Formats: sequence, structure tokens, C-alpha cells
Amino acid sequence: MSIRGQCMSLGLSLLVAGVAPGVARGEASPPAAVEFSADTVQTDPQKRQRVGHIYVGTSRIRSEMEQNGQPVVNIIDTGQRITWVLYPQQRSYIEYRMETGEETAPESPCAGIPGARCKRLGDEPVDGRPASKWQVMLPSPRGVVESTQWIGKQRSFLLRQEIQGGTVMEQRLLAMEVLHGRSVEKWEMVLTQGEQPAQRSTRWFDPQLNLAIKEANPGGYVRELQNITIGPQDPELFKIPEQFKQIVPQQPGQQR
Repeated sequence: MSIRGQCMSLGLSLLVAGVAPGVARGEASPPAAVEFSADTVQTDPQKRQRVGHIYVGTSRIRSEMEQNGQPVVNIIDTGQRITWVLYPQQRSYIEYRMETGEETAPESPCAGIPGARCKRLGDEPVDGRPASKWQVMLPSPRGVVESTQWIGKQRSFLLRQEIQGGTVMEQRLLAMEVLHGRSVEKWEMVLTQGEQPAQRSTRWFDPQLNLAIKEANPGGYVRELQNITIGPQDPELFKIPEQFKQIVPQQPGQQR
């Protein structure tokens, strides 16, 4: 998945250097054009905080957090589609390579997702915003999940999704605000499932960085970037130290 695809949602993207599924790639300028560093802050309903750091280069992302009492570093190379997980105390690392899958158009919601199939159904606006409409079939442990997605043409992320079975998600722009001294767009996401009460979450999207710098989820969970500093990052941050040894994870079925 491209760096653009990873960066819309804080939850599993820049904040913890993972992948944000369902986020479309498109026409907006990629975050790689703006190098920056920031603190990552996760707050739970009891107001307990976990603080880490993130560094975004031209094609690599580095995140640092503490897990199970020890520091862990994640480095994602979006060009080579490789993730390295570093354990500084053990001076070791694990390498993960993403499957390439079949080639798809870069604007497709299926781009970079192995086994996914997408078909463009045309253009259809959502809440007055221009969007392209797609039929999407994604593999899952329970079989293929089919949905219809509307991808915004201006911001190139998911505006509406209807999943087979009745689940509907829709995002809409609420207002322009200033957050941490930056001009941002405030978006609300509403998730409805049958007769259950709607779940609402809020994201503050930074157009210059092309990502959400704050996310407030149901239940009182908040994730955000603070102390954002724009500027070139040291290339050494995205390299594996020479003294680190690679660990090869044991495959299922292998004997110890």
C-alpha cells in the first residue's frame, strides 16, 4: 500500500506505523512530499496516555513506542513494500515483506491489497462532494466481503461504504478548525448496523500533511499527533543499525 493509502487514518497508520484498510489512493499530493516529525499520543477512557514518536521521510516512516515494557521501533519502506520491526534492547529485528498481488490502477481501492477485486461503477456524488463509485470484493478469513465504496475526488478517501449485510459508513465535513496551530478539516464518521445505535467518530484532517492528525473514537479513545515539526529527516533514522541481527520468525508447523 502506498504511503498515501496508509496515512489517512491515525489509528493504524502514522500513529503506530501500520496499514489503514479501505482508504483510497488518489489525486492529493502524497505525504512523502512533506517530511516531518511529531509526538504520537494515545489516550484511553481513563485518561492514561501512551506517548511515542514518529518520523516521516520521502519514502520511509519510522515510529517509536514502548510495548510490554520495552522500546520497539517500526520502519516502513513504502517503495520496497518492506516493514522492519526493531528491538533495540536485544539488538535484533524482524523483516516483513508485503505481498504484491495483481496489478491494479493506482486510484482503485484495491491497489496494493492482495486478492482484492474492484470494479468502477462510474461517478456519483456523496453529500454534494464529487466521488467515484466502486464495487469492492475483499478476501477475509470468513470468505469474500463485498461492498460498495464512494471515493472522494478532492481528498481521495472513503466518503461512504455499504457492506453486504447492512453495515453503512459515511464521512462528512463538519467545519474548518485550528488544531495545534494548524489549519485542519473536521470530519465526522458515522457507522450504522441495522437497528443498533449509530457509532460516531471524529477526525481532524491536515491538508498540508495529507493525513488526520487527531482521531476521537467511541468510548473515549483519542489518538493524535502533537509537536509537529516540518523539515527534512535524518536518513539514518530509517536504516537498520549494523550491529542488529535479523530474527527469522518460526513458521507454523515448524518444530522448535
